[in-house]
Amino acid sequence: MKFLTPCLHLKSMCDNGAISGYASVFNVADGYGDVVLKGAFANSISDFKAGKRPKLLWQHDVNSPVGLIEDIREDSYGLFIKCHLLLEIPKAKEIYYLLKNKAIDGFSIGYRVRDSYFSKNNQCLTDIDLLEISIVTFPACPSAVVRDVKSQLDILQKIKEISNKIRRKING
Repeated sequence: MKFLTPCLHLKSMCDNGAISGYASVFNVADGYGDVVLKGAFANSISDFKAGKRPKLLWQHDVNSPVGLIEDIREDSYGLFIKCHLLLEIPKAKEIYYLLKNKAIDGFSIGYRVRDSYFSKNNQCLTDIDLLEISIVTFPACPSAVVRDVKSQLDILQKIKEISNKIRRKING
């Protein structure tokens, strides 16, 4: 199994343990010279829809599953994922607080190469068997950062703002 820690941006996180973001970014060489190309996850996404889900781990440790991957899809930027940390697990709760407080901010994928080719100094990955996605301390890509952390209070505030806008429209 190989590991790839691409430039990842965690988009959101809620107090219930829900997180979402990019587990892989296309066309960016990681610290090991691997480049994931658009379409590389197509077979893994089909496997996911058929019930074969990659694991959500802490630091690539197969003995430390910390949650569930609920959705994966490719877009023009990379592999977007929605996950749920199982906060009843002490390690998952710890990871949640580390992410929320920006003490950690990276993801990394564990995979087997199904198909690739070499271009210059890089291995271009065209078909990946995605085995796991890990939350990591030190991603191979230095620009792998958390973009936004949302708490339940942020969500309630947004609902209140929308509610007030609707009320103002109704009342004229």
